[in-house]
Amino acid sequence: MRKERLLHAGLEILGNPQGPESLTLRTICGRAHLAQRYFYESFADKDEFAAAVYDWSIATLLEAAKAAFAQKGPDPARAGVVGVVEAIADDQRIGQLLFSPHQLNATLVRKRFESTATFVEVFSKYLRSEYQLDEHGQAPLLAHFLVGGAGQAIAAWLNGDVAVSRDQVIEDLVEMLAAHGVGGDGSQRLGTQRYVSE
Repeated sequence: MRKERLLHAGLEILGNPQGPESLTLRTICGRAHLAQRYFYESFADKDEFAAAVYDWSIATLLEAAKAAFAQKGPDPARAGVVGVVEAIADDQRIGQLLFSPHQLNATLVRKRFESTATFVEVFSKYLRSEYQLDEHGQAPLLAHFLVGGAGQAIAAWLNGDVAVSRDQVIEDLVEMLAAHGVGGDGSQRLGTQRYVSE
């Protein structure tokens, strides 16, 4: 219970839309309404805490994507895009953790890089026919390209670099994926087999 309160406090601090506050022990425990000694029951230091906040927050986003893909609808790619965009839009703190240009915490910068690889793995698992995993279970270059591009597009939207609605973001991303042979009727217009690792 106390650990969850600390994680919630961390998300409030690090996911602040106005930019992250200073991640001090006093600030963390003040937000959680806990004595500072309780921090060390769950975390060795602030770096471990920041990583735990990130993992805990992104798990929500990953579950939304997995649930959307698992709906067995006619277009799992669209379902995945909708799940991710809506989850981020509904809790902008998660979007700040993932995409805010003001986020300079070294631990979170590293976690962002790691989470991109995680999203590639998730998308590849649920869209095997599009991404054609190789014999080692590795996603092809195209998967990294599409996930990275979609992430950058969502970041531009969240950061106000493009003035479009949530629905338009979804439609544009779905169309861009379809243009690369992902989604819709499942066609693969780019011939993704050539991107599979040798």
